[in-house]
Amino acid sequence: MRQSPLKRLDTHRNETNMSSLTKRAAVESRTPAPRAAMLAALDIGASKITCFIGSTGQGTGPLRVAGVGTQPARGVRNGAIVDLEAATKAVRAAIAQAERMSGVTVSEVVVSVSGFGVRAEQAHGEITFANAEIGPKERRRVVGSALAQVRLDGRSILHATPSFFVVDGQKVRDPRGMLGRRLGVAVTVVTAPTPQWRNIVLCVERATYTISGSVAAPYAAALGALAEDDLELGALVVDMGARSTTAALFHAGALIHVDAVPIGSDHVTHDIAHCLGTTAAAAERLKIVHGSAIASLNEDNLMIDAPRMGEDGQLISDQAPRSILTGVVRPRVEETLELLRDRLRAGGLDKLNAGRRIVLTGGGSQLNGVRELAARVFEGHVRIGRPQRFTGLGDAVAGPGYSVAAGLLRWGVERPTDMASSASQMVEPSSHPVARAVQWLKDNF
Repeated sequence: MRQSPLKRLDTHRNETNMSSLTKRAAVESRTPAPRAAMLAALDIGASKITCFIGSTGQGTGPLRVAGVGTQPARGVRNGAIVDLEAATKAVRAAIAQAERMSGVTVSEVVVSVSGFGVRAEQAHGEITFANAEIGPKERRRVVGSALAQVRLDGRSILHATPSFFVVDGQKVRDPRGMLGRRLGVAVTVVTAPTPQWRNIVLCVERATYTISGSVAAPYAAALGALAEDDLELGALVVDMGARSTTAALFHAGALIHVDAVPIGSDHVTHDIAHCLGTTAAAAERLKIVHGSAIASLNEDNLMIDAPRMGEDGQLISDQAPRSILTGVVRPRVEETLELLRDRLRAGGLDKLNAGRRIVLTGGGSQLNGVRELAARVFEGHVRIGRPQRFTGLGDAVAGPGYSVAAGLLRWGVERPTDMASSASQMVEPSSHPVARAVQWLKDNF
């Protein structure tokens, strides 16, 4: 039975009344703050909509996934809602499937925002003050000074995560409790097109659920597939989706950058269909069964079943050398990875991943030879990422294609340091003089 609006409001008030010290300890130690025992994560992808319902369990052990629901992404194109009615039905069906499996009902979900429109930028700020102990007030002020430089231009903030602070010229992770006169900060601001975000909210609300949090899909994939060492030492997560390929870069335990290219595994399927003159369904099967991003020995002599369209519009049996299929698959995958690599290099971000740790997630990463090809393109150690530190996941939903849903669940439990909830107010303060005065008092006292 879902909570009434009044009960949810009371719950929100109780959480708001938690002491600031309790909140700080919960966030900084990456341990869950008190919250509901069951959480729901909703990944709205380009090819499928997935819902995970999980339990926080006891202590700090692995999360337990109690229910899973998945539906074709009807009404969704590249992470954006294009048919509200169809998307609402798919969302409702996916959540209901997970509810039946888990035996519980949920009223709130943590939702993903994906697609080529998601992007990140670095904002820098600095404040000076009398030599004194740095506390939460100064931290808010310096982050606010950084966010004041951000221009949204029709975009909504998903994340505003401090990358590092600088106290009197010394770079630190958390300045609170230190003494200083000058405080600087670098903030990673992740945004998405506002119309895309609003339509996702509308879709979930029409399915009679509310959104308790939103996470950029590449960020969620990283939280789901990376180990703690990866987060601390630095890693690049490449999420190979159906219509886009996105990336999240971590350095020293912080999210540094999010990027995307508008090419995904569906483009490989379309290339195969066009080259071999077959249907999209037959091309998808060829890609999964025989497709490879690297050539193998004797491919010219190895014949595979490759049905093609006849003059009457029906499939007829045919064969083709496997080398032809590889000649279609490899260039498209290589192009995708090189475009992403070049975008990172253009911003000087490739230097931050000094250890060259690359983790591939998403359905496209399961294509044969992708790991080897990515190792050549990025010149680093590449592995396929799967949901980490979870129990209760069946084999069918434990692969790299479900890393985003798993990461959403983990984000809902751990709530990493993020100022997105107040960032919009900092970027677009009210023009009313009384509201400005109240905001000034909050920032300074």
